[in-house]
Amino acid sequence: MSNTQDYVQWFRGAAPYIKAHLKRTFVIMVSDEVIYSDRFIGLVHDIALLNHLGIKLVILHGSRHSIDAHLSKNGLESRFHRNIRITDSDSLPFVVQAINEVKTYFESHLSMGLPNTPMSGSEISLVGGNFVIGMPLGVIDGVDMQHSGKVRAIRHEAINELLSLNHVVLLSNLGYSRTGEVFNLPTEELAGEVARTLQADKLIFIQERRADASSLATTLSTSQCEAMLREDTTPADLKSLLQQAIHAIQAQVKRVHIIDQQVDGGLLLELFTRDGYGTMVTNLFYEGCRAATIDDVGGILSLIEPLEASGVLVVRSREQLELEIRYFHVIEKDGMIIACIASIPDSAENLAEIACLAVHEDYRRAGLGNQLLQVAENQASTRGISELYALTTRSSHWFLEHGYRESPDFALPATRRVNYNPKRGSKILIKSI
Repeated sequence: MSNTQDYVQWFRGAAPYIKAHLKRTFVIMVSDEVIYSDRFIGLVHDIALLNHLGIKLVILHGSRHSIDAHLSKNGLESRFHRNIRITDSDSLPFVVQAINEVKTYFESHLSMGLPNTPMSGSEISLVGGNFVIGMPLGVIDGVDMQHSGKVRAIRHEAINELLSLNHVVLLSNLGYSRTGEVFNLPTEELAGEVARTLQADKLIFIQERRADASSLATTLSTSQCEAMLREDTTPADLKSLLQQAIHAIQAQVKRVHIIDQQVDGGLLLELFTRDGYGTMVTNLFYEGCRAATIDDVGGILSLIEPLEASGVLVVRSREQLELEIRYFHVIEKDGMIIACIASIPDSAENLAEIACLAVHEDYRRAGLGNQLLQVAENQASTRGISELYALTTRSSHWFLEHGYRESPDFALPATRRVNYNPKRGSKILIKSI
């Protein structure tokens, strides 16, 4: 019975995502490590499921490790500059051969008809072609990149027409020039360019498990990605993915996902559950932060109740929250309030209290507290308030890092002293704005 109920609850939870993803365009890059792993069959089943759920799919396959193997087998050295393979005339035929072998392997598995699976009898219409126009990278830092190239253009009209007919488009990391030359393109960059050109809803990178994957937050903003790019400890291949994520988000791709294929069904977990599975890069939180309404009271109470029980926040009744709701801002994800803050003014004394700052435990590494504090401070400033104060028992250092200073002698306004509980031992922090 419990397994049945778990399934029912999962299916109900997935329903909003199934509806939200319908007719959306996803660009998915799969590394060749995953393609040649024992977990690829499960991924093929998941790709088929997405296609039959009405999601428009453009899939790109990586080739780096296959190219390394072909070059090594033929006595040629793999040379890189700025983490980009230098493809010379001698290595080009073997590079093309390796890429085509990966493509053929991918196509064969997506054409199997999925026997002995719940999708048995399903067929995927897979289409490839010369949709990518390439151009040479040229000389970088005095290094001639030769047949290593970059994207000049994407034939997006042709791709969109195929997607509208429910075809799955498969792209390799080769670009063809108008003069008939062939260029080896970095797959991550090609995936990013395709997502930007198609104005895709999602750009998804699927790869083998990384040693540093566990250290990635479940949600990152572009500013956090930029900070990671500046860190010497961030691996070069991860920097490449983060850079593409930043460019995609800036070009209005709504979300970028980085998923390892260690767990069977990781792609489905990321797309159809609230908690997800991989790392999501988005600025939707920043765009979606909004003023709270009376309909948000229940969601805010659910968010703050655990913090009230542990003594982090002062207990607020529903009645009090309803009276103060006009001073709140919230961040909502998939119908759930995941963060909130209040900026409660005292116009008589030209002050405002920063109160009820709460972030759901699953999103405390996503920078939402920083964002909400900025929103609350801006709200106070627009009201002409020049000084803010906050009472806290656990977060004094965080407020100090954001320009507040401790002020034990600060005189609370009369309206606030009525409900002040000195037994909590709250520290008072203030900030002039």
